Amino acid sequence: MPKAPSIEKLLQNGSAEWNRLRKGGQVPTEHTGATFTQLFSANADLSGLGLVGSEWERCDLSKINFRDTDLSNAYFHGGRLQDCDFRGANLEGATFEKLKLLRCDFTGAKGLEELEMDDVDMDRVVGLDGEEAPPPPPPPAQGITAFTREQREKALGVQASALLQGEPSQEELPPFKPQDPPGSLFFRGLKRLAMPPLWVLDVPGLRPLVPQRMPPGSSLETLYREAVKTRLENKKPLADSSVVEKAQKALHLGAKDAAVAAMYLREVGVVPVFRFSAAQVLKKALREEVEVDDLTGSIDPRTTGALLELRLTHEVVEHLPVARQRLAATQLYTALLEAGFNPDNNWDEALESSEFSMQLAREATGEDRDALFEGFQVFSALPEEARLRRLAYLAESVTNLELVSRLPEGMEPSWLNGPETRECDNREMTYVQSLKAEEIPAKVAALAKAELGVPEGEVPEESDGDLFIHLRCDVCGKEKLIVQSPEE
Repeated sequence: MPKAPSIEKLLQNGSAEWNRLRKGGQVPTEHTGATFTQLFSANADLSGLGLVGSEWERCDLSKINFRDTDLSNAYFHGGRLQDCDFRGANLEGATFEKLKLLRCDFTGAKGLEELEMDDVDMDRVVGLDGEEAPPPPPPPAQGITAFTREQREKALGVQASALLQGEPSQEELPPFKPQDPPGSLFFRGLKRLAMPPLWVLDVPGLRPLVPQRMPPGSSLETLYREAVKTRLENKKPLADSSVVEKAQKALHLGAKDAAVAAMYLREVGVVPVFRFSAAQVLKKALREEVEVDDLTGSIDPRTTGALLELRLTHEVVEHLPVARQRLAATQLYTALLEAGFNPDNNWDEALESSEFSMQLAREATGEDRDALFEGFQVFSALPEEARLRRLAYLAESVTNLELVSRLPEGMEPSWLNGPETRECDNREMTYVQSLKAEEIPAKVAALAKAELGVPEGEVPEESDGDLFIHLRCDVCGKEKLIVQSPEE
C-alpha cells in the first residue's frame, strides 16, 4: 500500500483540504516529531493532535486551532503566530524563539511554567500567567532621523541652495511610510505621473484617477476598460448585446481573452452562461505568473478577478501566499523609493527604524536579507510607471484571491475535468451527487443502464474505488453519469 501523506505535506496542500480530511477521520492524530519549514497556513484545525517534539521553522500561522493539542517539547523558531488558539494545549518543555505572537490566546494552557521564551515579540496576547499585553511599538522614525548621513547632507545642501536663491524649500525629507496601505502608496505615485495610464482601469478596487480619454477599439480589453471608466465616473455601464455574445463565446471556448470577457460581463451586470469551460486557461495564466522567479512579479488582477467572478476556486487559493509575499516586498520597496532610499545607500537603517517595515520584510523573504536586497535591486531598476503597475496589480490580485479563499467549498467540484463533461446544449450541467458503485442500483439504475450499459439492479463490475458523478442540465433536463477512477 502507498504510504499515507505526512501532515507536513497535507498542510502544504492547503488548510481546506486538511480540514476536510480531518473531519472525515482520514488522518491520524499522532504526529510526533513533525517538522514544518516556512509553512504558511490559515484556519487549519490542529486541535487535539499529538505534536510532541514538533519543529516550526519560520512559519506564518494565522487562526490555527491548537486547542488541547500536545505541543510538549515543540520548538517554534522565527515567523509569526497570529490569532492562534492555544487554550488547553500542553506546552510543557516547548520553546518559542525569535517569534511574533499577535492576539494569541493561551488561557488554560498546561505547562506554561516550563515554556521557554526567548526574544518573543508579543502583542495583545492573553493567558500567559495573566500578564498584560505589552505596549504598542513606538511610531516609526520619520523625516531626517530615518535617513543616512549621505542623504541628509545632500538634502540639506539642496535646501541651503534654495534658501540662498529665495525659493521655498521643504522643512524635512520625505517621510518613510511603510505603514501606509498599498492604495495610498499607489495614489501618491499616480499623482506624480503626467496623466493616468490606461492600465489603472484594471484596478478599480483602488479607486484610481481616471484617464480623460480612451483610444478607440473593439477588443474586449478596451470595452472592459471603458465600462470600468464609466462606473468610476458614477455612471451605469450599458450592456451591448453583440459584445455580450462575444464575451460569452470567449468563455465558452476558453479563449485567451476569457479573463477580460468575464470582467466585462461583471461590469455590465450580465451573468456568465459558462464558467468551467474557461477554468483551464485562467488557471494556467495565473500559474504562469506565479511561477516567474521575481520577488515583485506582477499578477494580472483581471485573471484573479475572473476566477472570483466565475467562482473557480480549485487550485487557486494555493497561490495566495505567493501573492501576499510579492505584495509585501513591493509595498516595502515602494515606500523606500518614495522616501528617497535605494539599494546603493544604507537603506537597512530605514528598514530597521520601523516595525511595519520589518514586518513587511519578514512577510516577503522571512529572515533572508540577501534575497530582500536582490529583489530591491531588480525593482528599483524598473521605470517608475512599471513599479507602480506592479504595486497596483498585486494589491488588487491579493484582494481577489482573499475573496476566492472565502468562497464555500464545492463551488467547483475538483473531479470535473474538461468542458465536454460540463456543457449541455450550450449551457453548463449542474452537479447533482457523487455515488459509489454499490449505490448505483438504488439511486440511478436507469441512468446507469442508459449511460454505461449497466443492467438495472446490478452493481457495475470491477468498480471498487470508482466514483460516479451525476450531472443534470437545468434547461433541458438531460442527465449524465461519469465514472472517475482513482488512477485518473
